[in-house]
Amino acid sequence: MNSPFKFDEAQALEIARTSVASKLSPVPKDDVDLVESGALDSMAWVDTLISIESAAGIADFGNPWTEKRSKSIRVLAEMIREAQRPFTEEASENLSLPSHANGRISIVGWASALGSQKVTAEQIERALGLPPNKIREGAGIDSVCVAADSEDELTLAQRAAEIALEMAEISVDDIDFLVATSATFLGFPSLAASLHSRLLMPESSGALDVGGACVGLIYSLAVARGLLSTRPQGVALVVAAEVHSRRLNGPQVPGEFRGLFGDGACAFVLSSAATAEQNDCVSLHEFVWGCSGTFASSLAIRVSEDAGLKIQFKGEQLAQAAVAQLNRIFGTLENLSGVSRTKVDYFAIHQPNPRVVEILADKAHIPLDRIPLVSKFYGNLGSVTCGASLCEALSSFRRSGDRSRTPLIFMAAVGPGLVWGGAYLN
Repeated sequence: MNSPFKFDEAQALEIARTSVASKLSPVPKDDVDLVESGALDSMAWVDTLISIESAAGIADFGNPWTEKRSKSIRVLAEMIREAQRPFTEEASENLSLPSHANGRISIVGWASALGSQKVTAEQIERALGLPPNKIREGAGIDSVCVAADSEDELTLAQRAAEIALEMAEISVDDIDFLVATSATFLGFPSLAASLHSRLLMPESSGALDVGGACVGLIYSLAVARGLLSTRPQGVALVVAAEVHSRRLNGPQVPGEFRGLFGDGACAFVLSSAATAEQNDCVSLHEFVWGCSGTFASSLAIRVSEDAGLKIQFKGEQLAQAAVAQLNRIFGTLENLSGVSRTKVDYFAIHQPNPRVVEILADKAHIPLDRIPLVSKFYGNLGSVTCGASLCEALSSFRRSGDRSRTPLIFMAAVGPGLVWGGAYLN
């Protein structure tokens, strides 16, 4: 019953409390026996164990359960801590990043393209009838970028792709695979097929779309990496594009939800032919992913029969679940890379809003300045957020002029249904 994650006492208690909270309200005190007191029946107790198993990545959590052991939140937290694999910063000194010399997939070009209209927090609040400072102070957003009438997912994706290809000095004729993701592009042909035509890519270039909403970019990078493993000299173009301003503009969409989102795209050129001379190219290493369905009800969006949107949004619950899961992903990446988070150069992560990022930085013990805070000025860009953050990290490191090494970057994102994913780059 080992966990790949690293939890301290407070984090373990948070997981236990959150899992119990999905079955009970209010949550009993930490030392109350949940079954003995009648708060949970046997079925709800098993559901709680399954919830923790999913959230903490612990196989067969609570099986078997010692008869005399209390079934309390505190004991659940103790068992979470007992199940984790040991990881110490001292041990990381003796570990090095795994070598992928025989299958190195590098990012050789990148770019983001944002909606050309910048809307301030005050303008958002007035337009949506929100209380003053709801967006600026409550969410920490100063402004969002919104697509102009002449812009959509396809135009923004094309702009980002062309800039990234120019940086990489690679022609569209050399692209083997195009992998695209978008939660807001609803047309057919799909975004990948449409962009394939817009870029005038050759027929021999594959085009496919990947889901995942806010985690879509990480999943797309993983898919592209897998595809390129079949092409020793291959090139892949990975693109994410979102235009929320046209999908979340109905009166049925709560203003406090709609006001958080911006529009944009990002693109990355991946190459399996990167050479030693390209020592400033960051490479993709290990990926992790999963789905903690316990929190699926925190955010749900459905298209109604009249083509409108039905939205269920529990902001506080979603934020708590997102912070806990992102922190767990960091723990997993520490174990996979053998490097403590204290030595990570950048954290390119999904950002529901800047306030959530600040809470995460505090709980995860990460300096806030290592997280490129794109959501403060652009808004939540959905699947593009993680990519825009990665673009800023890569550009910042390139501007530093340090050619003696490549940066270590942790990527992490969570999406609706608490689908989650992460990766480390170096």
